[in-house]
Order: sequence, then C-alpha cells, then structure tokens
Amino acid sequence: MKRYRLNDPKTLLGILNKLQNIPVNQPGTEMTYLIESPKIENGLAKSTHIKLTPINGEMGKPEHIVAILKENKVELKIKLLNPFQNDLFDVTEIVIEPLARSTKRASLSGIQAQNLHIAENVQIATILSLYGKTSIITQTINKFQDLIERTLTNHNFFIKKINVGFFYSTTNPLLEQISQAKTPFFLRDSHKKIIYTERTFFNPNNKMQQREIDATFHNYLVNNIKSVLIVPLFTNKNMLIGYVEITSNMPNLGNSYLSDDIESSNGISALLAFLESSSEDFIFNMEIAYVKDWHKIADKETIRDLSEDGKGVGIYYSGKDISEQYPAGSKISFQISINNQAYTFFGNLKGWKKPKPGFSKGILGTKIHNCDIPNGIELVQHYAANVIQGAL
Repeated sequence: MKRYRLNDPKTLLGILNKLQNIPVNQPGTEMTYLIESPKIENGLAKSTHIKLTPINGEMGKPEHIVAILKENKVELKIKLLNPFQNDLFDVTEIVIEPLARSTKRASLSGIQAQNLHIAENVQIATILSLYGKTSIITQTINKFQDLIERTLTNHNFFIKKINVGFFYSTTNPLLEQISQAKTPFFLRDSHKKIIYTERTFFNPNNKMQQREIDATFHNYLVNNIKSVLIVPLFTNKNMLIGYVEITSNMPNLGNSYLSDDIESSNGISALLAFLESSSEDFIFNMEIAYVKDWHKIADKETIRDLSEDGKGVGIYYSGKDISEQYPAGSKISFQISINNQAYTFFGNLKGWKKPKPGFSKGILGTKIHNCDIPNGIELVQHYAANVIQGAL
C-alpha cells in the first residue's frame, strides 16, 4: 500500500498530538502554521478539532496543510468549523505517504479484489419523475427515515416526524424556493419566527412574499410544529432530487446544543455531517436497486489502499480505459475474501486514473456503501485500522 488514508477520530488525535511542535504548510502558498489543542468532540458525529496559529502572515483560509517528516509526508484535509472563529478547524482526513517505502510496508499490498463488475449509473431522478415512489423506493425511504429518527432520538433530539420528499411533485412555495436555492432551511422557532440564516442557509425573507412566509409559519403552528430542518438531497452527480424534512414539537428540534450553542462542534455542523453521510447511502441504495446489467471487467486485481472507515477502496486495474463508458458515479461490485469467506461489496466508482509512464496498471477509486453480509464493511474497517496502526 503506497499511502494511508485516516479518518478515525482516535487515530487522527494521536497523529495530531505528534505534529503539535512541527510547522505545517499550506500547499501553493508561503503560509506556515502550528497545530494547537487537538481534541475529539463526541456527539452525533465524532470529530477531531485543532486550532491553527499562523507563524507568519495572516490566517488565510487553508483547506489542506502538509508536514514533511523524516520518513513521511503528512497531509491534513481540514474544514473551517465556525465561520465566526477563523482558527478552529475540523480535521476530516489525514493522508500519510512514505517518502521511502520500507519492506514492511511493501509487504502489505497483497489484498485482492475478485470478480470485479461494473454497471452504468442509474438515473434515479428520471425514474422518480416517470414512476414516482415505487414500492422499492418506498421501502428504501422507510428504512432511511427510521435510521434518521432512531439516531437523532438517541442523541437527544425530540423528533415529531421525518419525511423524505421529492421536488418533482411539490407545490409548496417554501420547498419550491429551497429547490432553487439548493441550500438547507432551519426554522428554529415557529412561534417566535426565528430562522437560522448563517452559513449558506436559505432565508425566506429574501426570496418569498410576506404572505407566503406568514402562511408557512401559520401552517406549522396549526400542526404543532415548533421547529423544522429541511436539507436538500443530491445524487452522486450533484443533481438535486429531493429533501429530508425533520420536524419537532419543540424549538431547535428539542436539542440543547442547537438551542444553547448552535455553532459548537456538536451543533448544526455535526447534524449536517450526519445527514449528508446518511443521505449518500440512501441515494445509493435507491440507485443500486435499479441496476439491471453488470459487466465483468476483471477476475482479480490488487487493492492499492483502504480508507480507515472501510469505505474508500483504491484498486489497481490492468484493463482498458473504462472512463468513457463508465464515468464517475457508475456502480461497481467486487469480492474480498475474509477468513476464507467471500464478501461482496457494492459501491460507486469515484474515478479512474490512467497508468503512470512505465507502469501497466491504472487505479480505480471506489467508495463502497453496502455488503451482502451485514458486518462486511465493519470487518474491512477493522482490518484497515489494524494495518495502518501497525505500519505507523
């Protein structure tokens, strides 16, 4: 394996602790920083946070920072956590690339992906517009809604209802405006008419007539809805198709973090991160249900790397260029033998890289979303974490 992609919060924290006194650079600039106060925030979505202190110049808006160590290049993918605090960042991923391969690391590249199949991407938006909520889609929606409600309830949200809808059938003025803005909407308190308008959240006061806004608030109050969050749903090709609507009988969805400190690490950022990840799996599950024809592209290929969450899988590929017929978003399946049992994984093709000069194999970037055996992704996750921890 040529590199290690890490996103487990505990692993990230261990690495960040080691980087605290080492200057890190923003690629393409002369900006240099020191990492301070790394910590894990527990909540709806566990995250690892740092503070950055610029050594020279202004703070800037870094999204990637890099440290060069004796044997490794360490790249941090970061995201500004709070728009009102420009030095606090969420570390979403760390990529470690050895500057010189060691024998131990070279010996870790023997994992095989077998029976690789690929299928054209399903146009779920077309299916929805032609056939509406079919029985297959309805079953998938019900599972998704149950997951969201159960998870939020377990994390101290007070949920009245979770509703998944699609914009092709809406006549609601608010939903029509959200479909055009393509941004979330959060009514924190319908009685006091408090709307969250920071970040890129939709503000109806700028787009809707006052009578439409008053009618919307009145309708919520009549139905005893004190707060509502609406988050758009996108396909893997970034096409808007629908929305998730979360309603509550209490302000701020009945959650103390949203009520007392919405910009905290367990506030609106954690909620959106959870919904984004869950929605991605939901869209995939709708699409995969409509795949009809699988095309075999290889009997066996070597796995290049694994992300620590067990979902990102890079696979060496010795076949011909498939990018024209099967672009990013196409469906892919392959098997991995674990404890002498074949596990079949299904996911999205993220991209295909052509072979480097002098090298015969390209690279398939994939993200797996489910497995024919329920614990399959968890086993890959544990394996990847153990391999990475043992190699660092």
